[in-house]
Amino acid sequence: MVKLREIIAFLESTVPLELQDSWDNSGLQVGWDDQEVKRAGFALSVSQEVISAAKKESLDLIITHHPLTISGLKVFSPYLYPQNLLLELVRNSISLYALHTNLDVSPFGPTAIISEFLDLRETEPIVQKPPYGLIGKLLEEVSQEELFQKLKEFFPADVFRVVNYHSSQPVSTVAVCSGSGASFIDAVAGRVDLYITGDVKYHDAMKAKDLGLTVFDMGHFGTERLFYRKLKKLLESTFPQVDFILLPEKSPFEVI
Repeated sequence: MVKLREIIAFLESTVPLELQDSWDNSGLQVGWDDQEVKRAGFALSVSQEVISAAKKESLDLIITHHPLTISGLKVFSPYLYPQNLLLELVRNSISLYALHTNLDVSPFGPTAIISEFLDLRETEPIVQKPPYGLIGKLLEEVSQEELFQKLKEFFPADVFRVVNYHSSQPVSTVAVCSGSGASFIDAVAGRVDLYITGDVKYHDAMKAKDLGLTVFDMGHFGTERLFYRKLKKLLESTFPQVDFILLPEKSPFEVI
C-alpha cells in the first residue's frame, strides 16, 4: 500500500520545491497525506478533459507540470474557473501534484529531455540564476530543414512556427528552453545558430528577426507535454505497486 505522502516525499527529494521561482506554486495542489494511491496519471495541465479521463481511469492522483493556479484563489465557486476544476477533484477524491519551474531547471525536466533527444554536447544554461534553458552543440551539423523535420516527429502535435527560416542553412549550436522562452532571445542571439522554444509573440519574433536569430516556436504544449518521460520511469521503478499512466490531452490550438 502506497500513501500519497510517500510519492510526494520521493518527488520532492528528486525535484526539490526549493528550485522553483518565488512566484511559482509547485507542490501539492489538493490531496490528503494518508490517501492510498493505486493509480496515478500524468498531464501537462488540469482540464475538464483530463479530469474526465482521470475519473474514467479511477485515478487517485494526477501529476501535472502546470499548477492549477499561481495567483491564488479567494472564492471557491463551481461557476468560476479554475475553482470548478479544483472542486471536481475534491468531489472525486483525486489528489493533484504539480512540478513546474522546479522541474524546468532540473535534469528531469522537458528542456533536458529535448537536449538529450538532440544529443547536445558541452551544454550550459542560457542564464545561470536560475539555470533556465540549455545551450549546446550538435554531434553533427544539420540543415534547418533537417532539424525541423526531426523535431516535428519528436514533439507532440501543436502549432509549429519559425522565424528567420532558411531551409539549407547549417545548424551546429542550439539553444533550448521548453514552454515560454521568448524572454531569452537577447541572451541567445549571437551565441547559437538556432533557438527552440514556444509561445513567441509578434514583437519577440520581430526582435529575433532583426537580431538574425532563427527561432523554432514548437508550441508551449509541444515542448512541455513530454515533461513526464523521466519522472514516469523513476516513479514506476520506485513504486511498482502503483499503475502510472499518461492521460490524453492535446494542444488547445488548431489551424483551420
